[in-house]
Amino acid sequence: MIPPWPATIALFLGFIITVSLAAAQRPATATGIAVTAIIVAVWLLRPIVDVREPNYSDRVYDRYFGIDSHQTSPDDITYKNIAIATGIFTLDTWISAALYHIKSGNIREINAFTVGRSPNQIGAPYWVDMSITLALGDRQSPEGRITQLGSAGHSRGGGRNGGMPNDVHPHSTKTFPGRFAPGTKSIVYAEGDGGFVVDHRMSVKEFAKKNRGNYLVVEFEFH
Repeated sequence: MIPPWPATIALFLGFIITVSLAAAQRPATATGIAVTAIIVAVWLLRPIVDVREPNYSDRVYDRYFGIDSHQTSPDDITYKNIAIATGIFTLDTWISAALYHIKSGNIREINAFTVGRSPNQIGAPYWVDMSITLALGDRQSPEGRITQLGSAGHSRGGGRNGGMPNDVHPHSTKTFPGRFAPGTKSIVYAEGDGGFVVDHRMSVKEFAKKNRGNYLVVEFEFH
């Protein structure tokens, strides 16, 4: 169970300096350095996930967890990456995301899921770097546009599925980058018929109060 390299380096340097100071009969300073090295290592090992905007080099997958591609031809679905979440994951580290249709202040959940690491990977290290892609999948139905939120890059997940149609025309779209600590929940993506007032600290309920148009909104949580 080897910790990530920044924490390992901090502990190693702290150990070397502490031993050197102890050998030089400076115990108080050695103790201070040791405590500092431990604090820095713990800080570096804190669970953090960074969410960024996707770019042209990010992979667009053939299938995404959460998007009902098995019920229709893959050629009938248009995928669009909306956010990339990266961080160091343990078996107890998860991210959750939900897609909402918000119209005239009314909130309706379309689908949601929680994803992370599979416990069935024998010999896997305790800490694993992961990059999880969030995407929207669009397809047309007799009832109208059906949009679902999907993800890729994880090895385990479960959620609530849904495929109700919506009448949002995405003239305005925006991803909201941010750094998420455990328990942090906020909007990471929004699109709508017109402009909207939103920042990455805003909840879905706050968004619905401040914006009375027609929108699709993705809320993200790290835990």
